[in-house]
Amino acid sequence: MFKGFGLPEAHAHYFRGNIEERFNHHHFQILGFSFPINGSSFDQHVHRIEGITIEEKGHQHRYSVDSGPPILLAKGGHYHKFSGETVSREKHEHYFSGETSLPIGNYPLNW
Repeated sequence: MFKGFGLPEAHAHYFRGNIEERFNHHHFQILGFSFPINGSSFDQHVHRIEGITIEEKGHQHRYSVDSGPPILLAKGGHYHKFSGETVSREKHEHYFSGETSLPIGNYPLNW
């Protein structure tokens, strides 16, 4: 529990995703860390997934979505799926999707 408030501990996830090839160019795989949130494997919490993807000529897209709810694993823990569409100044988008890792890291218990 978290400092007497009865909340699950905060945690984040590593994430990785793929981006569709479109308009004759391909962006590198998206990866990063979700924003931390208080949640457990048994509630309906979601994480914010966001960042920037770049292709080799410097062209970039932003992405920002909420993950889906936790998916419970048989051996314990959970992960999340996510998908969405990038945004860019060039007025075209790329669809992307991926999954998170198991939960990583917590705030200190006495924080």
